[in-house]
Amino acid sequence: MKRGETDKFRLLVREYGLLLRGYLAARLPHQDDADDLAQEVFLIAYKKLGSCDPATFVAWLLGIARNQLRNHWRSRTRREDALARFREEISEIVEPDLDAAAGQFSPAEIERLLHCITLLPDRLRRIVRAGLEGTRSEIIARELGINTNALYQARFRAHAALRNCMSPGPDTFESFSPISDEC
Repeated sequence: MKRGETDKFRLLVREYGLLLRGYLAARLPHQDDADDLAQEVFLIAYKKLGSCDPATFVAWLLGIARNQLRNHWRSRTRREDALARFREEISEIVEPDLDAAAGQFSPAEIERLLHCITLLPDRLRRIVRAGLEGTRSEIIARELGINTNALYQARFRAHAALRNCMSPGPDTFESFSPISDEC
């Protein structure tokens, strides 16, 4: 088979696609990564098909896959290292501001906020806690069975209720009535 014979190459993809995806999936934590790499391997194989001995096609294809896996892991490691350095730099920049902000609130105000959070309906309380824990919006939306737009609206309502509960005044705290649990 020569390079450019796309119909014949489709047959090869169909015949060896499962083998290649299985090989990659066994070495990668995410199926999407295995599928993406399999496509890259087949593209490389298509471009270099003229240099392949048909008798060793499977070994040749898996050799390309091995090289692509190495490149994938190197790239991922570099990305993770860069992200870790970025987080450290941001932490150093933001830490003084966080320390200053933490010192602005008295223990009584923090206690009042925690009490206001307990007054929220369960669903809104979960949204507030997820935000405080740094949980990604997509994850909490999926857990609650809502879309991210509905999550943002519910978070806005929860924050408005907390501001209302926290606002100064003798009646505000005691008469705080939580808003509905609907998102």
